[in-house]
Amino acid sequence: MTAYPLVDRLGLPRTRGNGRLLTALAVDALGNGLFAPFLLLFLSQWTGASLAAVGAAVTLARLVALPLGVLAGPLTDRLGPQPTLVASGVLQAAGMGGFLLAADVWQIAVCALLAAVGDAAFWVAIRSMTAAVVDVPDRPRWLAAQIALRNASFAAGGLTAAFAAAAPGPHVLPALAAVNAASFVGLALLVGTWRPRLIPREQAGPSEAGSFRTVLRDRVYLLFVLVNLLLVCSMAVPGLLLAIYVSQVLHGPLWLVGVLFTMETVLIAGLQTVIGRLMERRRRTAALRWAAVAFAASFAVYAALPGVPGHLVAPGLILAMLAATAANLLEGPSGIGLVTDAAPDHVRGRYTAVYQLSWNIGKALSPGLATWLLARGPAMPWLALIACCAVAYVLLLRLGALLPKRVDLPVAG
Repeated sequence: MTAYPLVDRLGLPRTRGNGRLLTALAVDALGNGLFAPFLLLFLSQWTGASLAAVGAAVTLARLVALPLGVLAGPLTDRLGPQPTLVASGVLQAAGMGGFLLAADVWQIAVCALLAAVGDAAFWVAIRSMTAAVVDVPDRPRWLAAQIALRNASFAAGGLTAAFAAAAPGPHVLPALAAVNAASFVGLALLVGTWRPRLIPREQAGPSEAGSFRTVLRDRVYLLFVLVNLLLVCSMAVPGLLLAIYVSQVLHGPLWLVGVLFTMETVLIAGLQTVIGRLMERRRRTAALRWAAVAFAASFAVYAALPGVPGHLVAPGLILAMLAATAANLLEGPSGIGLVTDAAPDHVRGRYTAVYQLSWNIGKALSPGLATWLLARGPAMPWLALIACCAVAYVLLLRLGALLPKRVDLPVAG
């Protein structure tokens, strides 16, 4: 409990000495907010390749990156999370900057591979870095604050992108790609010059040498990773597909996409720490079940939009985005908190890498699957995502019965 009542009501953490950890997330999110919603559209226009070819190239690259991203786990355990964070910034800068030089599909794949490996390393390292510098009682609020700040920065980037997309001329999307690449250079410099105070780690016993076997024996944790894979698809597909869906299926203005993502990220930035505080004494698996329900409701609205009158399309998109926002507010700190509390110190990087693998698989499969499903009907991607949410809900019922209470309900009521 903090000595400042307003800070406590808002669910804010104490950040003294660790401000660069939050700033690194903000810098990463600002660049991605500018560019992520327009990635497939930009690459198709820039190279002249079809959307299907671009989606397949990005998917292939992300699949190839999967085993390379897993290596960030033992690298983080051995060298520490800080050098891994710096390397992630360099790799992502090279990948995103390389898109501007790409002239063919294979070049898109190479750049996407660099960016995907860097992205995987970033999320393994940033979560391990949080555990390395933040005391256990403070972590839930830190995790919520990280999500809030990242979304605030993403919103700033998305709002800028919304105005930029409405501007005439062929140079807008390339400029957004360049700013995104520069943001990762800034991230590497920011983290590389930081001298944090590290919390002493628990020492592993003689029979507890660091190994992925420790993670693979934890069947309950692997069940959670499977659930997270289903939820990742629920989060990744709309981000990739919405610009195409709005402009080519619903025949709406492209700038509306930036506004929708900005609306979502502003709400998450403003509400995440408060929702995190309200959920501190609730089971994490219950919060994740409600998130799955809210995601499914969002997808049902998207699937229905091609059949509604034109004047209802924009309100429908807003309604769908509000449902997705509620889902993200529930999912974010609950999912990351499970990982943080379930992982032993000496293999935290490996635990986080396996968790991140579910994110990487989901993001790798999403571009190709989304465009393939969309080609078979405008409702098909959304119906497939509703099925993912239904399976996740059932698995979460089982997970809630198996998880230790200290992980599922870390703050007793």
